[in-house]
Amino acid sequence: MANIFDIENYLNNLLEIDKFNDFCFNGIQIEGKYEVNKVAIGVSFNKEFLDEALKINADMLLVHHGIFGKGFFKIRGYLKNRISPLIKNNLTLMGYHLPLDAHPEYGNNVQIAKKLDLKILEPIDVGFICEYDSAVEFDVFEKKLKNIFERDDLLIYKTKNYVKKVAIISGGGSYALESLEGKVDTYITGEVKEHIRNISKEMGINYINAGHYSTETFGVKSIAKLLEKEFNLECIFIDIYNEI
Repeated sequence: MANIFDIENYLNNLLEIDKFNDFCFNGIQIEGKYEVNKVAIGVSFNKEFLDEALKINADMLLVHHGIFGKGFFKIRGYLKNRISPLIKNNLTLMGYHLPLDAHPEYGNNVQIAKKLDLKILEPIDVGFICEYDSAVEFDVFEKKLKNIFERDDLLIYKTKNYVKKVAIISGGGSYALESLEGKVDTYITGEVKEHIRNISKEMGINYINAGHYSTETFGVKSIAKLLEKEFNLECIFIDIYNEI
């Protein structure tokens, strides 16, 4: 067994959480039992995820999307119904948001780059600009994408027949598109907004929306393997799929 505070200190230091001005507290968000043996791993904390965690008798939940907000909040309605079983069963909720996107070894974006066999050039926001040594045909690249994200319904705005230089920002990264003009030919992220179709076309950038959920399973899975090794924990990934 491992102590929740030892796990938190280890991950806080590893992920360098103090470097990020995040939308939430990173680390322990709800404190439960101190000793942990089994950890439920997932992308987002919600009632469905919690129900599955209870079925496997997890001691702790570790997610990418925990409880957002830093100020005082009211625990009522859906949030009360979501949190009550957690407290009743004395479970710890631990979440890591932006630090788990940005980490250069265990983060969502670096894991995507590795799976696509891309060479990382430089960080951009919480993601990376990467490249291939030589251009890849877009159709070949698209097959790779569908394989690693395990979905065929990628939303793609194709402007070029090749892929050479790629930016990756998992989750809600549509905000970064305009900053990439002239820097990359392809952008992989997890969301899209109405204006993106025309802007990507006018900028000549292949825009790939692979889904917010689908682009953010990689970080928690890599952390799970690390915790199994460092703390001898049993970590189980619970896949509450979200097509968005």
